[in-house]
This record gives sequence, structure tokens and C-alpha cells, in this order.
Amino acid sequence: VTAWKTRPIQIGNTGDEGIKEVVIPARPRKYNIIIPKTWNTYLINKTDLIRSNPEYNIRAGIALLMIKMSETEKDKIVYDNENEDTYEVVEGDRGYSSIAKKIGTTQSVLTKLNGVKVIHPGDKLKYKKAHLEQYIPGWLLFTPENIQKQYNIDPTKAQPGHRGDHTYADKIRFTYALIVADESK
Repeated sequence: VTAWKTRPIQIGNTGDEGIKEVVIPARPRKYNIIIPKTWNTYLINKTDLIRSNPEYNIRAGIALLMIKMSETEKDKIVYDNENEDTYEVVEGDRGYSSIAKKIGTTQSVLTKLNGVKVIHPGDKLKYKKAHLEQYIPGWLLFTPENIQKQYNIDPTKAQPGHRGDHTYADKIRFTYALIVADESK
């Protein structure tokens, strides 16, 4: 009963591996795209508080659910403008990667505009100012079954000692029905 007062979302219970994903993000790029930076003070390296403080526990549960329900993050090139400029390779330039950092573009843009080639001092390279942005391309549907599989455990893949809660989807349906019924009053 005490656990429900401090861990209303139940993240951080004994044997719960999910807490690790929000305390020390296993996929930091995905974490940084999805989770507001202001939440870091409630999550990063806060295992004890997540287990003992309801607000921290709820935030950790929401963060984990969002991470689990999102597709793998991807990169896209964003052009800062459409102007094409020229850069002259100088002694000490080691390749597209170091040049891209120096001139504010990406290695992909340099390759696209100049092809793959060995560079030498004096070579002229075309480029456009650009940067990479990470994004989440999509989400799993937030159904009780998907939440059970992603957040709790997939019942078809349960193993001894890590069985999860086989009635998790039913509990979500029940809770959702209570919320909807309360809203209609």
C-alpha cells in the first residue's frame, strides 16, 4: 500500500528495468527529442526520488511511456538558406567532416554537391549552409495492448522472473473507462 503512495505509476519497483532508461538514458538522442529539458531535474540520476516521490514517479512513467511508444529517431538535413557558396581547401583540412564543421554545413551536403573524392589544398568545394535535426518519424498507436507490450512487457515474450503484468491492458482499459465516465458527468 505504501508503494502506491510513493510510486503511483509503479516505475522503479524491484526488478523494474524501465527506470534505467530515464535515469541514465540508454538512447540519449531519442530521450532529448522527446523529453522536455526542464524534466531532467526530475529524472537524470534521480533513482531514489523516482522511487520515493510521487511527482518524480509520474514524470518518470510518462517519460518512459513516450520513449517506448516512439519510433527510432532519424536525422534530416535542414538548409539554412539556398545560397551555394565555395570553400577553398587549405593545408590541414582532413576531409569533409572537419570542413563541414568549420563552414557550418554537413558532410552529406558536401558529398552531394562535390561527390566522393580525395581533397587537396587549393581544391574548391561547393556547399550550402545546413545542419542536422533529429526527429521522431512516428508513434505506435496508444492502445492498451501496445502500451502493455512496450511499457510493461509483451506477454508473448515473458520470461521467468520478468513476467510483467498479464492484465496490464485490461487495467488500462478499466482506468480509461473511469476517466471517460467521470468526464461525462
